[in-house]
Amino acid sequence: MSRIYFHSPSGDAQVLGSERAHLGSITQDVSTAHLISTIGTYSLHRVLHPTSMARRYVSENGILDHRMLSFALGSFGDDEGAFVHNGKRVNHWFLLLNTLIQQSGDSMRLAARIHAQCEVHGYVEGPDRAWLADLIEGARTDGVFRAAMGWESVIELLRTRDDEPVVMSYSVCDSFPNAWSTTWNPEPVERADDEDEEEDDREAWYQLSHAEQWATGLAWLRDEDANGRRRLRPDTWLDFGFGDGLTAVDLANSLTQETAA
Repeated sequence: MSRIYFHSPSGDAQVLGSERAHLGSITQDVSTAHLISTIGTYSLHRVLHPTSMARRYVSENGILDHRMLSFALGSFGDDEGAFVHNGKRVNHWFLLLNTLIQQSGDSMRLAARIHAQCEVHGYVEGPDRAWLADLIEGARTDGVFRAAMGWESVIELLRTRDDEPVVMSYSVCDSFPNAWSTTWNPEPVERADDEDEEEDDREAWYQLSHAEQWATGLAWLRDEDANGRRRLRPDTWLDFGFGDGLTAVDLANSLTQETAA
């Protein structure tokens, strides 16, 4: 069974994979509802690209199928993006997540961040662990995070200490730390003459000590996250945005400008 993992140098915790599916479902439904209420049922067709999957379920007379609209906006079939803003196609998943973060409370914001960033090693630094534990407790209290999923173990891990980061991963992707997300450089492996591609001795990473694995993994993560896009932190919590930061409000404003012109 799949899991969301919360790793630290001194211990791990895990949440059942069914909770990841739950987070994906509720963030999709809530963000789509925010989108519709912001844009308006009878204007939604104007911000959807004509060839997008979602456009099939919206007409000038309104939404034809709410369930299928939400499904289409939750899919990854429209690689170029389902929405249009100022003549350019926009990543619909990022826009919906940003809309949810802008218009929802902390529990839904946290659901969106964990769902979207557990696979890319979203993380919290040591001093912010208690803050994240408080958010998880709040999400459990209001029912956004469900019981018996493992959240209590994550809260316990976060409150254990404040001098180590906690890094997320998802069980169908790479754990953390790992032999690819690291500043450690493997030695090349000799290959037969008829094989052109070079190969690295990635297996040697597993011979590193636990401390070396974490040190090189965290150095890579912090370097990769120079712009702070993976880190969960209180000072950027309310204004965080994925991608270019666009939300449904930006789409609505563009429609207003078109009308005025």
